[in-house]
Amino acid sequence: MTLLAMDTLTFFLEMLHFLLPAVVVFLVTYFTLKKMLDEDFRRKELDVKTKRSNELTPIRLQAYERFTILLERIRLDNAVMRLADPMKSATELKFQLTQSINDEFNHNISQQIYISDQAWQMIKLSREKGLQLIEKSFQSMTEESKAVDLGKAILTELSKTKSNMAATTIGFLKKELDLVF
Repeated sequence: MTLLAMDTLTFFLEMLHFLLPAVVVFLVTYFTLKKMLDEDFRRKELDVKTKRSNELTPIRLQAYERFTILLERIRLDNAVMRLADPMKSATELKFQLTQSINDEFNHNISQQIYISDQAWQMIKLSREKGLQLIEKSFQSMTEESKAVDLGKAILTELSKTKSNMAATTIGFLKKELDLVF
């Protein structure tokens, strides 16, 4: 070997004596800092999720409350008692019941994002069943039928079905609320 080759080899070996510990220190520092920063990021992310959850909880509870009120207001036995007027015709009562159910539903439609899909489907089904029952009861009316006649027909149909979809849905919402909170 030549003197130049020997000096180069010695130079690289000397450099390795300095670089190898520096690389080891760098890698240990890098991975330690990375682990600390990742842990800090996860902790901050958990804090943000906790804060968001704490902010959403009252809103979600309010959505359950609003849907319970909606279901109580669209329960046909309640709606008939609230809207039936002996001076009105059956057609007027049908219109008022349908409009009342749709207005209540549309007023609360944005709250669906705070409840489960299953609960939302049951609420929609309660509305549809109510509208169908109104239509079915109205079909037996004549032009001279009064609101009282339609009200009686609706209540009779309700008693035949033996299940009140709105009441069933309220029960479901209560059970879901217990599970979620």
